[in-house]
Amino acid sequence: MKKLIRRMASIGFARKIIIKLIWALNRALGDQPLSFDPPPPNAIPRELFPAFTLDNKIPVAYCYCNGTVSGGAVCNTPETYKEILKQIEKRTFKYYENEGKAFYDAFERHSFSGKTVLIWGLAGCNCEALAIWNKAAKVYVVDYNKPICDHPLIEVLTHQELKEAGLKTDFAISYSSFEHDGLGRYGDPIDPEGDLKAMRAARDFLKDDGVLLFGVPLGKDALVWNAHRIYGPIRLPLLLKGWRCVEVFDIYDGSPFDESNKVGDCRQSLMILQKINSDYPSDEAPREAIDRASNNDKERHNNLILSQINRFVLEAKANPR
Repeated sequence: MKKLIRRMASIGFARKIIIKLIWALNRALGDQPLSFDPPPPNAIPRELFPAFTLDNKIPVAYCYCNGTVSGGAVCNTPETYKEILKQIEKRTFKYYENEGKAFYDAFERHSFSGKTVLIWGLAGCNCEALAIWNKAAKVYVVDYNKPICDHPLIEVLTHQELKEAGLKTDFAISYSSFEHDGLGRYGDPIDPEGDLKAMRAARDFLKDDGVLLFGVPLGKDALVWNAHRIYGPIRLPLLLKGWRCVEVFDIYDGSPFDESNKVGDCRQSLMILQKINSDYPSDEAPREAIDRASNNDKERHNNLILSQINRFVLEAKANPR
């Protein structure tokens, strides 16, 4: 039966129906979804399932994605940068849709002028162009699939080259990147802690007073295999070990952590993370953010989300998992 389903899927027969049939069959057989689309794998390796779900505390959904490069790497030419920088200046840059507006608000408080910036992950022309627009003196880009970035201020590195260079930058940006690490979507190694290791690496390559501009899907905790993770009160504090969340910039209404939200609902807010020398900040630091008041509606909204994130951190600190 499984061989028949694999064959039907491979020839594109009613693909959505077949995928649902696979899930139903595997539930009946006590198995994980079949892998008929490698690489990357569309099934969580059985022996790693407890680690990926934190012993079944994190629910799993399935959405297969193959982000490995075929037909050539990302290639950003001088003409590309000229056009994208023009769009950023006019505020018509749409790579991140409306979420990109959060960067403009963040840049009003965090200038890159004369500073070095490390970009984690690049699937087009986006964060490195934003860093240049924000007056960065030098921009480094690291990715599993090494892109081409033809701009005098940009240097592109593999992960191994980054380690060998021994860089320590003033700022870093990871937006819509680390939630994928360890899931194999972009050709990276399968690793239940891939995202947590990426965050530790981001910290290692920052100066002692370094700042990370950071965005991952926020909502109720979930693993959407192999597309991404969604971070809530369970996994988000693990991701933020070694950081203090000092600001949040969000362009939506409500909160990603509202009880009415469904599992799988998510959005990205831009978090400003300060590197610290301990797993979690002192209790006073997050409470200061929790108690922060403002007469501005936008700031009140951002502070609400910031306070929720820092409450998660305080709870994790008080009750380690």
